[in-house]
Parts: sequence; structure tokens; C-alpha cells
Amino acid sequence: MPCAVSCRVRGILTDGYDYQVHLDTDVEEPRLFFTSISDTNTTTLSSQYADYIDYYFIIGNETNATTTTPDDNGGSNGLLDLDSVIGSYRDITGTAKLYEKKAYGLWQCKEHYHNQTEILEAAAKFRALSIPVDSIVQDWLYWGDLGWGPQWSPMKYPDPKGMVDTLHGLDINIMVSVWSRFDEKTKFYKDMAAHGWLIDGTTYVDAWNPRASSRFFDYSREAHFDIGVDSLWLDATEPENNPHKDKQIYLGEGNAYWNTFSLEVSKAIHNGLEHYDGRRVFSLTRSSFAGQQRYGATLWSGDITSSWDSLRRQIAMSINYQLSGIPTWSMDTGGFFRPDDQYDSPEYAQLLTRWFQFAAFTPIMRVHGASSNTELWNYGNGTMADIISGSVNLRYRLLDYVYSHFAFVEMHHYTVQRGLVLDFPHDANVQNIDDEYMFGGAFLVAPIYSPADGRDVYLPVLARGQWRNFYSGNTAQAAHHTLSGVAITEMPLFVRPSVVVMSPLRRHAFEELLPNDDVLEVRVYDGANSS
Repeated sequence: MPCAVSCRVRGILTDGYDYQVHLDTDVEEPRLFFTSISDTNTTTLSSQYADYIDYYFIIGNETNATTTTPDDNGGSNGLLDLDSVIGSYRDITGTAKLYEKKAYGLWQCKEHYHNQTEILEAAAKFRALSIPVDSIVQDWLYWGDLGWGPQWSPMKYPDPKGMVDTLHGLDINIMVSVWSRFDEKTKFYKDMAAHGWLIDGTTYVDAWNPRASSRFFDYSREAHFDIGVDSLWLDATEPENNPHKDKQIYLGEGNAYWNTFSLEVSKAIHNGLEHYDGRRVFSLTRSSFAGQQRYGATLWSGDITSSWDSLRRQIAMSINYQLSGIPTWSMDTGGFFRPDDQYDSPEYAQLLTRWFQFAAFTPIMRVHGASSNTELWNYGNGTMADIISGSVNLRYRLLDYVYSHFAFVEMHHYTVQRGLVLDFPHDANVQNIDDEYMFGGAFLVAPIYSPADGRDVYLPVLARGQWRNFYSGNTAQAAHHTLSGVAITEMPLFVRPSVVVMSPLRRHAFEELLPNDDVLEVRVYDGANSS
């Protein structure tokens, strides 16, 4: 994946000239060396295993008076347009396709639903309480005593197709966890081993082998897609514990293809589904590699702790990951490892509420937790009400906004969750801000990530018009601000001149409106034209 992105070019690369890059392979372990441009014009990269490396230097367009966004609200000139840099990167590595609309709603997940009754009861309660949700996730161990692999325990899931049909009757999609390894007692392991399609001496699929990848898809086709499962969660795609270390794989030495396992696994499922029914593929994966966006794979950030500092780091991580060129990202909202008193702790309730506010302005809004019942009603009526009104309902009222912006991702290589430097490269103050971002063309998002009821916020200079507080409508000057007294159901959220269409509240993406339901709310933030 790209190791650096900059809106300034120091030095000029001239077309028609040759430039030399020196690669040092005489080292004991792979290392990457950077030196400050201010000190030297040399950047050195080295690898222990590479015989050769292709380097891509992508130079963007110079910005015009306005930067093209879905809302045509820009205002930078004289610097490189980083959207064009990222767009060129996707021209090389592949387009990020638009997911179906339900993928941008709430994903309900926990580790894990223990049986068919439990998952159906949870889904039914979401609908009974009118909590918006579009997808529910079956994590691992659904195979029971049958062994690790894509198979349903008849004791725990006596009718998996009936379960999927019931969920679809509630207008809820289902995603199921799949690993790229198998217990030795399973039919999957025996089949793979007999054909030599495992990484030697391990239980992991040799995902670089096209025949192994095809068979890997077949297993999930039979267990999942043939009964209507909508998507797969491709867990542990680093792969976990590095089974390819010092091993021969289909392409050669495993060490030389160290980070590409997740790319190959995502490719196997994507290409299989493309031939199976041509659906718009969504997969969740724990690792990533350049170009993975073309296979419909969304990275989630792994098994994180539930702490304020972890929330802070998720904000920075999400911004940086998407600056690297892949526009979809997710996390375990609320943290994977949660405190023992999570259901009764006022401190955790505050953290969970603030975390959901951040999640509402990320590409994929998903909750997850270890040894937890993550459904909102388990945290008390007050916390549940705060999260629903302040985050979940807001996400669903903006669902058409989110969906239309991700259509722009496919059509124009746009990035929805945007580091401020993408929109304000002329403003030196934004270059090191890692806890604020634009979400689409309208919103500046500054999540609260401490027990305090406020935070410092910087509002960049606009080419025209003024910032407005989303909740109050009050104008705010472009400057540094110290905010306090922010209600638990609100966050520092500002809108620049634009038109924002807020949809009527639905319980899922495609719920039909009744004649007396609310109509669209159109908010005009003065100062610019929008469409």
C-alpha cells in the first residue's frame, strides 16, 4: 500500500528523463528507511526477499479554484489535488465498487451468537424496538463439534436456510465468519490435503493456488451462498500466526509474498460470487493489501481494546488508511475487549455513546465485542436512547447522503472519509490534524475521545461562506475553538456551505414510507450551490 502521500512536490520530475532508484537487498530482515526531505533528497528502501520491485510515483493534478466533490464545494489552488493522486492509484490498482445500500446501515455483531434461536431473537427484538439495523453477523463456532470449517452444527443450527429466510423476512442481511483454515478432522482439510492445496505442514489454504482458491469458494457456496447468506467475514487473513513463513507456496517462497494473503482470499470470494450470481460483493477482512478494494473487501481494524485512547487511535487510523487509497474501513465499535462491568458502568456507557458518534461518520458502521451481548438494550434504556437518537438515527437519516457519496467513489475515485488535507491543502494548520476529518462534501467531524464534554476543534478557512454548527445552525468562524458542554447526544459537527438532504427515518435501508410519514428535510447551508 502507498507509504506516503503529500500535497507538495519538492523538486520536479520531467517527462522524458530517466530517474534511478537504488534498492539495497543486502540486509538480514526487511526494513524500510526514510530520511527527511529537508536533510537530503535520498529515500532508501530495502528488502531481504525481493528480486526486483516496481515503484510507482503518482503525481496529481494541480488544484483549480475549486476541487470537484459531490457537492462542488472546494477552495484550494496552487497545490497538488490529492484526490487525483488517489484516483490515479485506483486507476492502477482497481476501482472500489459501490456496495448495496444495506451495507451502509448498521451492522449488529458480537462474539458470538451461540445458536439459531439466539440470533433470530436478537433480530426480532431490533425490529420490535424499532432500532434501525440492516445486517446481523454470525461469528465463528457455528460449526460446533463438527470442527473448524464452513459447516453448520445441526444441534445449534437445525435449519440454517430457514434462519436466513426468517432474517430476510425481517429485511435483515446476514454475514457469516469464514476462516482460511480447517480442523484436520473436517472433510475440507482432507480434501485440500489430498490435492496438495494447503500450505505445507499447516491447516491453511494455499490461497495463491487458483485451484485451491476455487475450492475454498465452493465450500462457502455450499454452506452459505446456496442458502441465501449475503456476505462473508474473512477472518484472520494476515494470515494469523504466519503459516507461510519460511514455507513454499504455489508462487514460490512464502516470505516473498508475505502481505498478499488477504488479497488472494478476497479475490477468491469476489471472483466466485461474480460467476455465481453477479451480486455486488461485500466482504469484511482483518488485513489489507494494495488493490484489495477492487474485490469488495472492507478492512476492519482488528481486536481492539475499549478505552478512550483506543478510540483516539481508531480516528487517526481510519483517516490514514483511507488516505492510502482504499475508501472503506470499519472497526469494532465499543471495542472488542470490553470491561467486565460493561453493562452497568457509567464510564463505559459514556465511552460507548461517544464511540457510536464516531462510527456514524465512518464508511461501515459496525458494533462488535468479545464475550459480550452487544445489542444496545443490554446497556440500559438511557444509554440505548442516547445512542439511538444521537448516532444510529442520524446515520439512517443521512443514509442516502452516504450512499450517494459512495456512488461517487466508484464513478470518480472519490474518498468519503477525508483527511482535512484533501479539501484544505492550502491550510498548513490541517497537515498534522489526525482527529478531525470531512465526511463527504458537507460535514466536518470532530469526535470526542475523552471523558470531557468537549475538545479543541480547528475549522479551516473556506473559499466562501461560513461553517455552521449542525445542531444549532449557529455560524462558526474559521479558527481554533475550545468547545465544552457538548451534550452526550451531540458531537462537534460542522457543515460548510452545501445542501444536505436528510431522509425520513427508516428501520432499514429499503423500508417503504407510509403516506403520513415525514417527508424529506432539505437543509440549505448558504454560501454555495449544490446538487
